[in-house]
Amino acid sequence: MNRQPWTETYDVVMPILKRDWPAAQVNLPFVFKNLPIRRLVVLSGADLEPLLPRDERIVFVNENELMEGLTLANVKKAMYARIYTDKRAGWYFQQFLKLGYARVCTEKAYIVWDADTVPVRPISFRNEQGQYLFNVRPEYNKPYFDTMKTLLGLEKCQEDSFIAEHMIFDTRMACRMLDEIEANDRLPGAAFWEKILAAVPLDALKGSGFSEFETYGTWAMTRCPGRYEVRPLHGLRSGKNILGQAPDAETLEWVGQSYDTVAMEKFSASTPLRHLAASGQYRAGHTAVQLNALKERFHVIPAVYGWGRGLWPRFKIWGGKYKRMLRAKQSSRK
Repeated sequence: MNRQPWTETYDVVMPILKRDWPAAQVNLPFVFKNLPIRRLVVLSGADLEPLLPRDERIVFVNENELMEGLTLANVKKAMYARIYTDKRAGWYFQQFLKLGYARVCTEKAYIVWDADTVPVRPISFRNEQGQYLFNVRPEYNKPYFDTMKTLLGLEKCQEDSFIAEHMIFDTRMACRMLDEIEANDRLPGAAFWEKILAAVPLDALKGSGFSEFETYGTWAMTRCPGRYEVRPLHGLRSGKNILGQAPDAETLEWVGQSYDTVAMEKFSASTPLRHLAASGQYRAGHTAVQLNALKERFHVIPAVYGWGRGLWPRFKIWGGKYKRMLRAKQSSRK
């Protein structure tokens, strides 16, 4: 795949768990094709490093060595001290890594990109006025803003949410925000991540009590108005539902005719609709939007963490129906 002729490139920071490496491998060619990337910075445990391809554009950083004191073990310890469980420590840890990269980044800005989200179209991160671009979506989780109020004294400033599968951070601005958090002497701890964990309400800490994207987006729009602009991208959520576990490049290029990104979330499951997505004949006469509409129309919902096992008989019924539809279409075009 050829690189886009970007005028400005960035470090693309991607936290990856070893178990998620197969999905990331599908993603990487599209990351290098469709993002303004200078190099890919992989943040992970030492067990992933041997699996990475030998590519001068890929830099591995041990997640426990990015910043002094910021380790998964220390995050677990801090959480356990407050709520006697560290079950969500990894989820908070990867957010702290994304923010902490600002302290070591040598460029003006960097992009954080989720390993399971495929950019299927070229995506820019600055507009013609030179403003960085936030992606926004309709979402709201009250504990995020409770934590943000305690940390920085900020209120929600945007109707939509800054939470997406990616974000571009102005390095200097991100460092300023982290400095401001660390200057909050009403919270225990010294490092920004310690104060964040201390600010999350007790009843939210064991769940989803902090968002790095919601916090930075709100801080940037409030403290530095005009530096960023918001824009919606057209993203396909739960791509596994209609594309299957590992769609090929041709199928993903087809999705790119309708969407900017497709999320291949690990907690999603494939449905029989993947048989249509895999058919070149079906793709020639339909769009990914139409295929996704089938899922919505027939309520073909994936089994997530086992809750949907009772739907499997229905999956089998739909699977047979869609296969017959596919065979009929193929026969009619011969």
